[in-house]
This record gives sequence, C-alpha cells and structure tokens, in this order.
Amino acid sequence: MNLDDLLTELQTLVDKYANGTPEGTTDDEAQQDEERMATLTQEIKRITTENENARTARAAALTNARSAIESGKAAVVSNVPLARSASATGGVVIDKTDYKAAYRRAWVKNVATRGGIQLADGNELNAVERAAFTHTTGNTDSVVPKEIQDEIISLIDNTAVLFGDASRSNLKNQFEIVRHKAIAAGDAGKTDEGAAPDYEQNSFDTISLVGEEIKKTVKMSRKMAVQSMDGFEQYIINEVAARLSVAANAFCHERLADETLGIDTANKIASAGVKKLSKADITKALSLLKTFGNPAAKGAIFYGNSDMIWNYLAMIEDGNNRSYFVDEKTDDPEVQGRIFGKLVKQDDSMADGTLLVGYPDLLKGNVFDGVDVQGYVATDGSQKHCFDGYLLYDCGLVVPKGFVQLTVKQS
Repeated sequence: MNLDDLLTELQTLVDKYANGTPEGTTDDEAQQDEERMATLTQEIKRITTENENARTARAAALTNARSAIESGKAAVVSNVPLARSASATGGVVIDKTDYKAAYRRAWVKNVATRGGIQLADGNELNAVERAAFTHTTGNTDSVVPKEIQDEIISLIDNTAVLFGDASRSNLKNQFEIVRHKAIAAGDAGKTDEGAAPDYEQNSFDTISLVGEEIKKTVKMSRKMAVQSMDGFEQYIINEVAARLSVAANAFCHERLADETLGIDTANKIASAGVKKLSKADITKALSLLKTFGNPAAKGAIFYGNSDMIWNYLAMIEDGNNRSYFVDEKTDDPEVQGRIFGKLVKQDDSMADGTLLVGYPDLLKGNVFDGVDVQGYVATDGSQKHCFDGYLLYDCGLVVPKGFVQLTVKQS
C-alpha cells in the first residue's frame, strides 16, 4: 500500500470511533481496530521520515553536483535539456548540461563580438557557455555549429536552383568523379537465340576535384548593430545563405560550361530559327540527352531565366495555337511549369537566350569545408560590421552528355 492508501484507511478508522465505540462493536473488534490504527500510524511515520530524508539527500547531492559542474570536475553528457543540469546517483556526479545549445549561443556571441556587434542580451559568456566554447575550440578555431551550417545549406538549396538540385557529398579530402563518356561498343541489342551478347565497352575517365573557394561578405551598418541574440543569429543565417546561394549557383553553371568538367561540345546547340524556339529545337535537345545507365532519379529538368521561359519556351505552340508549355505550379517556387512532361525551373543565374536541360543527379559535387562565418569590423573608416561567408566546393558532370545547352540565335 502507498502512503495515500494508508492515510485513507487510518482516517476511516478514526471516523468510526469519533463518537465513541459504535453500537454492536465487540471488544475483540475494537481491540483489532486499535491495533490496526497503531500499525498504520507507525507505517505512515516511517514512510514520511524516509521521504523527508530522501528530499534532504537529493538537495545535498544537487548542491554538490552543481559545485562540481562549476569547477569543471563533472563528466560531460550533452543529451538532455539545460533545465535538467545535474544529477547525482550512487554518489557519481554527472553533468547533463546541453553543451550543444550552450556552444551555439557562445558561437553567436563570439561572432558578434568579433564583428563589433553589441547584442541586446549581452556578449559575455556565462559559465556553461564558456566551458562549452573552451572545450570545442580547445585545439581549433571557432567552428560553426552543425545545426547552423545545416540551416544555411538548407536555405542555399531552396534559392540556388542548380546547386540545390545537384548531387552532393561531404568528403573532407580528395574527391574524384568517374566520367562515363560513351558506350564505345556492345550496348544492349538483339541477339540470336542462345547467343551471348556483345561485351560492352565503356569509355571512362577520372577527374580529381580539389575544391574552389566561394566567398561572400555580408555588411551591416553601425546603425543596425544592436540586436537580440536570436535576431542576430537569424540575420547571419539568412544573409550569409543569400550571398552564398548566388555564388554557389553561378559556380555550378560555370562548371557546366567548362570544356573538361562540363557539357560535351556536341551537346551545345543553337536554335534553327532566329530569335525564336520551335518544337523541333526542344525535341532535338531532349534526343541528345544520355545517362548511360547512371541513376538520375530527378529526371531531366529545364533551366532558364524568366526571359527565356516566358518569351521563348512558353511561346512554342502546336498547329492549333496551343502552347506546349503548361503553367503548372508546385510546392517548389522555382518550378514555373512543364513542357513535354519535364519540369521547367526559373534560374536567374542564367543569361538571356540560353536554355539548359539535363539530369541534375549527374552533376556531382562535394562540400570540402564550410559553411564558415567570420566576423570583423571594416578598416576603411566606414565602421561597417562585416561577416564573411565561406564555402569550399567543387563539382563536375559525370556524364558529359547528361546536359544540353540550347542557345537562341540572335542573328
């Protein structure tokens, strides 16, 4: 029985004899009830004493645990919220502080301090933040918390059209792409009954990617320089992502245009007519696409800026003056519609009069380092607060015939 049950039973017996011995109660029954009340009283007192001793012991243990945490003697376990900062079981003190959250706050304060920003919440690190920051940066420079990196990359993916669609790895050292250039002989074909197929001969080459630095600076006027910590963190995430997304996306297009890492020369074509596209131009572009059996789960996608989409692609009509382009919106704001069943995405990194179509899964990239953020105050006298976004990235087309570049003739 628990304490509540014991108290309930005792109260029932007390109420029974509140006005004397009830009529009809024998001496033996009265004696048994008296003995039961004595037993219940003793058990209630024992449990109450034990509970009080447990509360006293826990209070002392927590005091010792917090002291151990403050002095840095407690073992670190960073998997529970900050609100439950310490426990002591069996005489062993365990620090259960969420050091990931503490380091994230410390990193934001550190970037703000180096960038000359005075946060409304204060820039000083508390004891837990200082411990987390010192532990994480003991042998290295301040590193961006992974959660913040992931948020920046996610925002870049949502705004950098081609970069977001391309396949991406996160290997920190050498990264190689094996390019499937052609099936020289022995592709699948008809054979006589019982005859073995021809041996497939593929043409490959291997290219090492070493990474290219992508940098963009966010500048904040001194007038904007006082913010809350949460507001400043979100400002850094949004602004660094916005700057890097433009650069990262432009870099992917630069790689597609590269003679070595990009589109096969034979897949760079021009329209048959001047200053217009026809159905034949589009079908020709689609006919040149190859995957050579490499997985391309996203399928072929068209990329063009708003001028290309609405002044050229959407103007291709059938014999009844109906556009082949279907204005079909999706949850992806970059998608403007479809043509011949393929998605059409608006990509402002592209020049007027140029259309790309291809398999983005075949554009293989690797993030070697970053996203990183460094803060400082400009030395040109403007007193602007600057934050450099950095990304070490590289990519290449593993099947050079996996994309087609279609250019509209201008004369």
